[in-house]
Amino acid sequence: MRTPIATLLYIGFIITLIVFCVALLYFRSFDFYFGTAKNSSVPMAMGNRHLLSAPVVIEARGKRFEWSFRYPGRDGELGTADDFRSHKELHLPLETDVVLKLESDDFIYIMSNPELGLKQIAVPELTHTLKFYTARIGPFELLADPLCGWRPLHDDLMGRVIIHSVTDFNDWFKKMVAGPITNQ
Repeated sequence: MRTPIATLLYIGFIITLIVFCVALLYFRSFDFYFGTAKNSSVPMAMGNRHLLSAPVVIEARGKRFEWSFRYPGRDGELGTADDFRSHKELHLPLETDVVLKLESDDFIYIMSNPELGLKQIAVPELTHTLKFYTARIGPFELLADPLCGWRPLHDDLMGRVIIHSVTDFNDWFKKMVAGPITNQ
């Protein structure tokens, strides 16, 4: 006969194993590992650099149940001094491959939009990649997808994806790169 502690440990182990298996099936079923990439060879201009068949790479960071986005500046490289940020709005050009590098500062988030086919996880201290193609113009909501399962604790909207025509996107991009006007 087992001792009560051994029985509790056995039951705890079984429950943990079941939860792990269900979570693994859940993440695999929503394509968390590979994103929803589509191929394209549409050229697009960003800043002074022309990107022929190259995807637009943007960093998306979840913090306090909101997304913020870091774009490459005029040099077209992320992580340099000319990068700029957009809070809760991801602006993208039409007919372009996009690579989002998802990160989180505090909790586990899911970037989710069924219309665009977006579903990827962001975990603190890890970087996940979400690849997709912008096929149509318009605003799309980035929904809060709470892992705790209790939606009343979270806003329904963590951000918005706004897909522009290439001309409108380049106008927005030039305005953002110019930055604030200062009196000298």
